[in-house]
Amino acid sequence: MTTIAVPAWLPREPELQVTDASDAVLTDVRAAATAVSDVADWARANGAPEDFSGNAADAADHAVTVFAADTAAVSAALERGALAIDRFLTAMRERRSEHLDLMERRQRLNDDREDLLRRIETATEDQVPALQAQAAQLRASFETYHRDLDTWRERVDDDEQRAVRALGAVDELTEGTRAATAPGRADTVALAAELRRLGADTDAVNAWWNGLSQAERNALMISDPDLVGNVNGIPTGDRDEANTSAVQRDIEYLLARQASGHELSASELRWLENAQSIEMAVAQAGSPEYAALGVDAFVMAYQPHAFGGDGIAAVAYGDPDTADHTAVYVPGIMQDGTQIDENGGQALNLYEETVNSMLGEDPPRAGSVSTIAWIGYDSPNFNPESDHLLDIGASVGDVSHTVTEANAEAGGVALSQFVDGLNSTHTGGDQPHLTVIGHSYGSTTSSYAAADGMDADSLVLIGSPGASEGVHHASDLDMPAGQVFVGAADNDPVSWLGGEDGLLPGTWDDSLGLGADPAQHDFGAINFAVDNGQQFHGTGLLTTGFMENHTNYFDDPSPTHDNAALVNMAHIVSGNSDAVVDTGGRTQEAHDYLYDWVGGEVQHHVVDPVVDTVVDTAEEVRDGTVATYEGVRDGLGDAVDGARDAWDDLWPDHWP
Repeated sequence: MTTIAVPAWLPREPELQVTDASDAVLTDVRAAATAVSDVADWARANGAPEDFSGNAADAADHAVTVFAADTAAVSAALERGALAIDRFLTAMRERRSEHLDLMERRQRLNDDREDLLRRIETATEDQVPALQAQAAQLRASFETYHRDLDTWRERVDDDEQRAVRALGAVDELTEGTRAATAPGRADTVALAAELRRLGADTDAVNAWWNGLSQAERNALMISDPDLVGNVNGIPTGDRDEANTSAVQRDIEYLLARQASGHELSASELRWLENAQSIEMAVAQAGSPEYAALGVDAFVMAYQPHAFGGDGIAAVAYGDPDTADHTAVYVPGIMQDGTQIDENGGQALNLYEETVNSMLGEDPPRAGSVSTIAWIGYDSPNFNPESDHLLDIGASVGDVSHTVTEANAEAGGVALSQFVDGLNSTHTGGDQPHLTVIGHSYGSTTSSYAAADGMDADSLVLIGSPGASEGVHHASDLDMPAGQVFVGAADNDPVSWLGGEDGLLPGTWDDSLGLGADPAQHDFGAINFAVDNGQQFHGTGLLTTGFMENHTNYFDDPSPTHDNAALVNMAHIVSGNSDAVVDTGGRTQEAHDYLYDWVGGEVQHHVVDPVVDTVVDTAEEVRDGTVATYEGVRDGLGDAVDGARDAWDDLWPDHWP
């Protein structure tokens, strides 16, 4: 009897229990290490007060010195622990990748085995030698797989034991003390100084950071998370780790103060609101509404005390360092760090629509996506910490920047540097297709950045009050040809403010306003279709005009109604701008939309009620005696016509 030895079927190797979710452990340890490091720095800087003398001074100085030494030891131990965990998690990411490769090999080998068994079942005697040779080759491949699997298991065990030894080496105070004074420990003061010196040179920052050892990077993220997390040019993953630790540190500190009975000040409450908004922006990526996307969130900026408590914040959905298509969304007036979760929801809607638009193409287009909500400039806003008359005056002054360009100009510089950082940290071949989307006052900010040479591929201005001073045409924005896009709803009152003249040409207000209306046909941009929104009267200016018509560009489409603006922006973000149909733009001046609305309001609230009263009077007369009605009918008709003629004379068709 002829025998062909076929190897046994290969079972699946269980997944590693250490997953990406385990990164939360590292975040917790880093947050604790940062808090202890802050305390240690304070203790080292404070000895006995200057006016102490004698034994009291010696006692106080000795107590603080001992406390400083102890906290420094704990800080060093936590730093070592965080490094051990970081190295372990990095190794586990490699092991998961290796596990995936092994399981793909296993599947191929099992498929080859099944194929061989099928051919053996129908083989003739003369085919047996060839099948035996194939079986021998398959057995050799199976043996190689088993050796590689055993080696992989040994690596996992070695990684675990290495982490356990590293953590055990600093689990006592004396070991922490030795770690604090160990030679070769990272000099975080010098590292932080060098990072600050490199400043806005994002390529230099990226090269310098990647040249540090893992221990140096880890130490700096613990000692200076607020610096590391907000320097453009540092990779997104490291910025996220630093900022997430800072957010957690701040929330734990402020909630602990509340729990201990301290009433938080206005600035502390705002600080907490900024931190919790970041936390919510990250969490909503996994909420039921967006969970199916399977997208990771990254905290790219967190400065809760910036701009008088308004704060700086940025959250990315999808990793921009590896994405093929990245969009930076720049919100406008009254948006600050405490609204990053709301703006993050708009960025998530854009992410979802962009991915869906790529899948909907025939054939589907490959490519990864990242959308970023960026509040990195001082959007005109009330100062949240105003608590007396002088502060309130400063707040009003801040909001008044809505009709000037000072904040937008400064914001344009910050935006351009942020975009430079995205280009510097991108890995894996070609640079991404990078789109900047400015909404409302953020469109003016984005225009300033573009006109000054921002390194982006496409620019979208939506609901814009003006394209900034000195920009008269799309060509002034220094973008690639055909890559300036505009969306403006006819019933969006913010889009009525654009124009290079003031509302009353030739008067004092010519100095106000935010530049040319980019939605005009002769501006030269590509105008795409949007939902024009509902008409409104009176208080509807706020509830419908500003709250709905001005903010609906990012609304999630309903099952029965597509959001044309969101669809078009998704095509632009994915690099499929050929699918965007140019509507031609406006031929009516932006100010005329405002003028028409004001005239319509007078018509609606004054003229029409007067005419209605006249008509009602006529009806009442008619219902009396016919003779009386006939006697006054002509006079009433003349009065109605006269009122309307007078209104038409007072309110011409166009802006004066």
